[in-house]
Amino acid sequence: MKIKSINKISQFHSEEGAVLPIVAIVLIILLGFAAFAIDFGFVYMRQAQLQSVADAEALVCASNYLTCNSTGDNYPLTNPYGFAITTTNPLACPNTNTQKNCVSASAANTWNTYFLSLFGNNSFNLSKTAIAGTPIIADVLIIRDTIKMNGTNIMTVTGGSVSDGGGISTTNSSGIDATASGATITAYNSSTNSCGSCTPAVTSSSLPQPIPPAYAPPAPPVAKVYASGCSLPSGTYATPVNLNACGTQVNMSGVYYFNGGFDNRGITLANQPGAPVTIIVGVDQPINLSGSVTLNSSDGSSTCGTVGGGMVIYQPLTLTNTLYTIDVAGAGNNISLTGKTQLPNTNFIFRGSPTSFTIMGSLYANSMDLKGNMTASTSPDPCQNINLSSGKVKLLQ
Repeated sequence: MKIKSINKISQFHSEEGAVLPIVAIVLIILLGFAAFAIDFGFVYMRQAQLQSVADAEALVCASNYLTCNSTGDNYPLTNPYGFAITTTNPLACPNTNTQKNCVSASAANTWNTYFLSLFGNNSFNLSKTAIAGTPIIADVLIIRDTIKMNGTNIMTVTGGSVSDGGGISTTNSSGIDATASGATITAYNSSTNSCGSCTPAVTSSSLPQPIPPAYAPPAPPVAKVYASGCSLPSGTYATPVNLNACGTQVNMSGVYYFNGGFDNRGITLANQPGAPVTIIVGVDQPINLSGSVTLNSSDGSSTCGTVGGGMVIYQPLTLTNTLYTIDVAGAGNNISLTGKTQLPNTNFIFRGSPTSFTIMGSLYANSMDLKGNMTASTSPDPCQNINLSSGKVKLLQ
């Protein structure tokens, strides 16, 4: 009996010795899971905190673009965890055509691990970065008074917004289609809005309509006199210029001052090859365009810092009751303007589907009566666009 008892005890100790290594392995595995669950869960939480602080620092820095320095923590209230902060101002925007006043903020810190230290990983060095700036949403159409459309005509606007100060009225299925991300259609001055097919929906505002930024016209060139024919050199014309006796087209180049008004009378207008055009119309003077008109304020390169500064047609913002009309109707009328066009005392009327009206840049006019289709878009050259409002600061990356 004693021998059997001793054998049982020996067998028990033998089994116990065999289980202990298994238990040790299981404990190591459980510790590994604990390391991943606790340490990496902690890291995930810290990364979220780092990102929130970096986002907040970048947004506040961009909102205070002129005073935010490229130093450490400019705004401690956005950093409740005491992270190490690095800001960079100015910073090249991710997309310079659509963004400006960009800054970056980085938040960093080091944390000791809990269980991962058992595996030789004693700490984590973590950081997160955010970029904030101001989106540039140019205003493709800025109409002081009413925008009217009828039938099935669509005004397609790409790359920018629409601003109206006197009400938007469309009939049947006509409307405005602003396709750019972040684009708006805004009716200021609490004006009426009866747009049956506008995308996005029109936003009504009781605020007064913003006016375009101030523009400094180039110095007037030498005085010229137009008699007749197809020759129209750049210069300052004191009396009205009404083109005549030209069977082909007039090629324009440089800066023109039409202090007595201008009418191309259906004669084709175009840039001389590789030459930009800027037309300045005198205060309260008429301008009329018809036929085939294709004018560009650029020679293909950026207009920033150039003589015309991206303006293709300009009339001073007098806001008087003297109004003129550009009325284009029927086949053979194709108006294409590339650059900033500012004619605050001009009503645009376009009739009939054969009529083509294309804006690339921005048009500022008194009213728009569209009885045909129209396409308008921002220019890839930001200096050919008008920005009534540069938008709100937002995170870009």
